[in-house]
Amino acid sequence: MAEHELGLTRADRWLIWVGFPLVGLAAGWGLPVLARWLLRLPWVPFGGPVRLIAALDGGFGRVALIGAGLLLGLVLAFLAVHETLRVTVAGTGLRLRLGDTTRTVPRGEVTAVFVDGRHLVVLDRESRQVVRERLEGAGDARVGRAFRAHGYPWLERDPYADLFRRWVPDLPDLPGSVNAVLAARAVALTNKSLTDAAELRDEVQRLGYTVRDDGTTQHWRPLVRS
Repeated sequence: MAEHELGLTRADRWLIWVGFPLVGLAAGWGLPVLARWLLRLPWVPFGGPVRLIAALDGGFGRVALIGAGLLLGLVLAFLAVHETLRVTVAGTGLRLRLGDTTRTVPRGEVTAVFVDGRHLVVLDRESRQVVRERLEGAGDARVGRAFRAHGYPWLERDPYADLFRRWVPDLPDLPGSVNAVLAARAVALTNKSLTDAAELRDEVQRLGYTVRDDGTTQHWRPLVRS
C-alpha cells in the first residue's frame, strides 16, 4: 500500500510559497508611501529610519526595497514549510520530519494513535507519548483515514484522558524527582523553550509518568502498561 504523508497539503504549500513573497513585495512597495505619510505627523518615533525609507521612494531605492521584501517573503516561506511537521505513515512505521530532524517509530511500538487538540499523539505499550507533536490539519478526517488504512490502532480520543491531573508545585502524590522535573519544565514552558520542554517531558516519562500541556499548565498521569 502507498505511503500517506500528513502535514501541510499541496495547496497549503502553494499558498505559502506564493503568498509570503507577494506580501513581501507589497510591503517593499508600500513602505516609502507609509514613511512619507508618517513624516507629515507632528511627531514620529524613529524619525531617522523613517526619513531614510521615505528617501528610497523611486529609482533604485524602490527596486531595492521591493527586492528586499521579496527575499524576506521567500525566507519566511521556507521557514514556514521547513519547520512544519511532516509525518509519513507506512505499514512498517512512521517517519517524522521537523526542520533538519528526522526520526522513525516502528509499527510494533505503536499501541494507540489519536489527536489531542492540534497535536498528533502516539502511545507505546507503556502508554508513553513517543510522539506528541503539533500537526497541521490534525483534526482533518484524512489523518484518521491514513492511519486506519495501514492498520494502526486509531482512536477518537485519549484512552487515558481521565487519569490526568493538574500539576501544582510540590504535589505530595508525586515523587520529589518528578516534581523537580515538572518544576523545571514549568519554567521552560513559561519561557517558551519548546525544545527544553520536550526533553523534560521525556525525562518525566523515564521516571514513570507522562505529561500534557494546556498552555503553560501541566497535567500528569502515571504510565499504564497495556
